[in-house]
Amino acid sequence: MLSSIFEKNKPNISPVLVMDALGVADRIAAAGEGELIKIADELDSQYHKFRLRMPNKVVIASASKVRGTGEFSSIRMNDMFVMYSPSYMEDGVHKYLVASSILYQQMLVSGFIPRGGLGGGLVLRRKDLILGDGFIDAYRAAEKRGDNFKDICAVQLTPTAFINANNCEHTYRLLCWYKGRFFVNPYTLKDPDLGEFSKERVLALLRNSGANQQKLAATEAFLDGFEDYDAAMKPGSETRRITGWEPSLTKRP
Repeated sequence: MLSSIFEKNKPNISPVLVMDALGVADRIAAAGEGELIKIADELDSQYHKFRLRMPNKVVIASASKVRGTGEFSSIRMNDMFVMYSPSYMEDGVHKYLVASSILYQQMLVSGFIPRGGLGGGLVLRRKDLILGDGFIDAYRAAEKRGDNFKDICAVQLTPTAFINANNCEHTYRLLCWYKGRFFVNPYTLKDPDLGEFSKERVLALLRNSGANQQKLAATEAFLDGFEDYDAAMKPGSETRRITGWEPSLTKRP
C-alpha cells in the first residue's frame, strides 16, 4: 500500500492526453456573475463525464465525484482536461487512442468544442501541479499548433505518441493522416451511449456549440481530406508517399 502511494509521487513515463474546450475563454471574458456560475457548472459537469469515460478497470461514481482504480488519472486546468497514467501501462498508446476517441465524442455531444493533443513522456503530478516533457508534448499538440492545424477540432498525435504505438492494423484503424500529421480518427469507435459519428454529425455538433467559421471550415477540410487506414493502404496514397509506410513492413521507416 505504502509503495503504491510513493510510486504515484514519482515521475512516470506515460502517454498524455490534453483536451481543450475551445471558446470557453471568450465566454469567461464576456461573462457577468450569473454567466460565470453557469460556465463553472458546465465545466464541472463535463469534467465529471470526462472522468466517468476514463477506462479504469473499476469506477465508482456519485453525483459529484468519480473514483477509479487508478490506471488512468486526470487533472483539470480551467477549460483544459489532462489524462495520464501514474504507473506503467501495457499497450498504453493504444488504450489512450481508444480513450481519446471516446472523450472527444463525449465533449462534442456535451456541447463543447474539443481540440486535443496525444503525446507522451515523463510526467510528475503533485496535487494540482503537473510537470514533465510528456505533458508539454501533448499540450503543444493541443494548444501550440501551426497555422495549418490550429483550427482543426480533432485530437492530433505527436511523433512520440505515434512512435510508441503498436505497429498493427488494430491500432492504425484508430488513426488518420492529414497534411503530414496523424490524428485520432473521429469515426472509428462506435460507443453505444454516444451513437455513430460522421462528418455531418461532427459539423452539426460543432455548429450547435458555437464554433466560429474558421474552425468549421478547417475541420470540414480535415474531415473531407484525411486518409483513414483503408485509404492509406492503397498504392499511391499520401501516407505511403510521405512516410514510406507499407503493409508488409514489420518496422516503421
